[in-house]
Amino acid sequence: MGNKLQAELMSELVYRPLRYRDRWFAYLDLLGFKNLIQSGDIEKVLPVYFEALKRMRAACKLGKSEVGLLNSWFSDTFIIYSRSDSLDDFAHVESAARIFFQLLLIKNIPVRGCISHGKLYSQAKQNVFLGQALIEAHEYGEALNWVGFCLAPSVEEKLKHDLPLEKRAHYRKVSDRDILRKAPAEYLYAFAFNNGTVNGENPYRKALESMKANAPPEATRKYVNSLAFLDRFA
Repeated sequence: MGNKLQAELMSELVYRPLRYRDRWFAYLDLLGFKNLIQSGDIEKVLPVYFEALKRMRAACKLGKSEVGLLNSWFSDTFIIYSRSDSLDDFAHVESAARIFFQLLLIKNIPVRGCISHGKLYSQAKQNVFLGQALIEAHEYGEALNWVGFCLAPSVEEKLKHDLPLEKRAHYRKVSDRDILRKAPAEYLYAFAFNNGTVNGENPYRKALESMKANAPPEATRKYVNSLAFLDRFA
């Protein structure tokens, strides 16, 4: 690599303290996407991916135009994050991420996600994201054995005095170890699939049942766990 090019790259990646600060960070991961890619059928892969991108942009549209939400994606991972860790920014990130999760689920695209709070360094143009917020959201997003959306312990800690999670309409406590699997927490608060019906029926139940019917045997338990959680709280 030439010295000039190397210097330009280093200049682009120079650490900027103002970019490393507390934020709200949402991590969402498409399930089964790697297997879909490995199948070699690009005609099946691209529609799923473009649909996910379209749905993320729709979910973030209000935030991007009015409150400055940021988002990015790479492979089967999608992230949405804020510029600050204000209560207003939590509301915007939570709403955008949950709506994105819901829109994918309704389209029978299995996804798992988590929101965290903590330090995050970002340089979106270079797709550089570092910090505890990313690590925690990824850890809990990947740990749970289901198709669902949860809030990391850091979110509960940050909001405990201002907006306790047990008072939030669409979130319920999950402590089932079959769902939590190896997550290093006794419980988490998770989206309870309880924000409305279509013709008197829960739309997420139909989507989860449809995906379960088409899932490989090793993935069936994820849907069984999600449906059990839905049955309990929806």
